[in-house]
Amino acid sequence: MSTVSVLMPTRDAPTAANSAAFTLRLLMANGPAAVWENRGVQTTADSARGSSRERSSLAATTSREDFRALAAEHRVVPVLRKVLADSETPLSAYRKLAANRPGTFLLESAENGRSWSRWSFIGAGAPSALTVRDGEAVWLGVTPKDAPSGGDPLQALRSTLALLETAPLPGLPPLSSGLVGFFTYDMVRRLERLPSLAVDDLGLPDMLLLLATDIAAVDHHEGTITLIANAVNWNGTDENVDAAYDDAVARLDVMTEALGQSLPSAVATFVRPAPTHRAQRTVEEYSAIVDKLVGDIEAGEAFQVVPSQRFEMDTAADPLDVYRMLRVTNPSPYMYLLNVPDESGGLDFSVVGSSPEALVTVADGKATTHPIAGTRWRGDTEEEDVLLEKELLADDKERAEHLMLVDLGRNDLGRVCEPGTVRVEDYSRIERYSHVMHLVSTVTGRLADGRTALDAVTACFPAGTLSGAPKVRAMELIEEVEKTRRGLYGGVLGYLDFAGNADFAIAIRTALMRDGVAYVQAGGGVVADSKGPYEFNEAANKAKAVLAAVAAAETLREP
Repeated sequence: MSTVSVLMPTRDAPTAANSAAFTLRLLMANGPAAVWENRGVQTTADSARGSSRERSSLAATTSREDFRALAAEHRVVPVLRKVLADSETPLSAYRKLAANRPGTFLLESAENGRSWSRWSFIGAGAPSALTVRDGEAVWLGVTPKDAPSGGDPLQALRSTLALLETAPLPGLPPLSSGLVGFFTYDMVRRLERLPSLAVDDLGLPDMLLLLATDIAAVDHHEGTITLIANAVNWNGTDENVDAAYDDAVARLDVMTEALGQSLPSAVATFVRPAPTHRAQRTVEEYSAIVDKLVGDIEAGEAFQVVPSQRFEMDTAADPLDVYRMLRVTNPSPYMYLLNVPDESGGLDFSVVGSSPEALVTVADGKATTHPIAGTRWRGDTEEEDVLLEKELLADDKERAEHLMLVDLGRNDLGRVCEPGTVRVEDYSRIERYSHVMHLVSTVTGRLADGRTALDAVTACFPAGTLSGAPKVRAMELIEEVEKTRRGLYGGVLGYLDFAGNADFAIAIRTALMRDGVAYVQAGGGVVADSKGPYEFNEAANKAKAVLAAVAAAETLREP
């Protein structure tokens, strides 16, 4: 049985455990609303074939015998190696394993904008990506021989997930393989009939999902990193099992060696200059949009509509540095850096975000959504926070909007869940984040027979908080007033794994960085008594945190 020695990285980097920002704790079943992890972790991968008590968890790896046994019944087979890495941070591990290459990612969570969650996930390699070209599904990179392609992208995605469906193995980190990426807001055009009036100036694909085969799961609780190299069996045969195992072990060796390398220090000074950016609309132009929508609402066309506008900023900042600044200044339940490949394997664009809100999570057949509506800025003291909380809870307008979005969440989940299982839990609680506090509720349901995690995603898409109510009419009104297609804004970023689970954040507080420009979009809900200048300022304030992170990232300098 093959084993590996515990790796002690040579770089004496400061450990995240020494930082007060990394208050590490396990998530309880009814814990914070939405984070990248959604399943428990209790044992090593050896538990897939029996007790692991006789083996050291730090020296555990998948043996050839384990692999052969799993390959007989699983389309995606992970080969694991756990290493001691208590001197690494997620950022240092990302720099070593991913090095900002196209097709790599970093996913993290800060619970309620404060303490960091147990897991960080690094996508170190993705040989293929499922995306859209000329309206049809295509694979970029190494095209899997038997992978579904062509035709409707959502159907190709559905077929891929069905083909690679694999029963979950005990002991794996919450994300060990799957399809990681995004759906743009404009994917909704494949779900609903909408007018096509806005200009598609960025030309983003409706979706792009990386086939994440090489993943590093950073466990802050244990001070370890689990390296995972997945073998994907597209055709379901038992051919080349040994070769597939050898290839996976070779990839583990590459990742292990990369973790052991020394890198130059990333310590840097920085300042926080005011961002210099361009808004699509002046305050007068945006106010005219708000007035038009208020008229539509008064005429009975909708209850709420969520317009937005884009802000653009020229920048030479590295997307990783922007992520670092967001991590410091605006930690959120969903932190992400995604480097999107183009057709030649180069970098098309990067996505950097700090989202407070999930669209939907699915874990073991249970779908959960967390409507967020109702906001106050954080106070300077605990006493001010308490007063602001009371003010928010007493605001009839904010509470009415929140109830409307909770009802939307119930209706969305009701389309794919067993009758009688959709419930509202923990209604209208206050959650504090780094800069703001929100009213948050939890809506859950049990997926009906024959329904999948992808069904839950499409049923909830796009979020009511980014469209309005009723959803379809609100989107039609949005199309009438916005200059350009939204692209990533109001879409989602996250993953679908091959065990039937999913976790997607709403793409807000997010920058798309391409060819020296950072694109940030923001908006707010318009109701019957909304005022244009206020809504303009609200959108600008929401974009400010990300634009400020871009500006600060440009100032990073080695001391």
